Amino acid sequence: MSIDTSVPYEAMQTAYYTLLQGVITGNVYDEVPDKAVHPYMTFGEPVDTESEARGVKGRLVTWPFHVWSKDAGGKFECYGIMAEIVETMTAQLVTIAGWQEVQKTYRTGQVRRLEKEPGLNYQGTVTFMILMNKV
Repeated sequence: MSIDTSVPYEAMQTAYYTLLQGVITGNVYDEVPDKAVHPYMTFGEPVDTESEARGVKGRLVTWPFHVWSKDAGGKFECYGIMAEIVETMTAQLVTIAGWQEVQKTYRTGQVRRLEKEPGLNYQGTVTFMILMNKV
């Protein structure tokens, strides 16, 4: 039996957008509009690898989500939004047509100051490990 490598990234991102928009502080974007107001979150680039557990084949997806804050909000604002993302993402599994989200785990988090940008700009990253099985 061969493994299906066509992970439904678009459907996953749509489901995560629906889950997060209006719940976390700031907007959620795939592509940030020119006049976007801070703070906001963007989807990073997912990476997947083969996974097999108890004879069930699937994909293990590593997906970073980025938080952007500016000036007065700073790193503490990033920390708060990152916590909102982790709480919301890990509270429930989402339904993706043809796939089952089996497990979603918060993996890493980091905030860094962007030195080359004018003002005090911070980027936070939270990364999730998501186990997807084809149904």
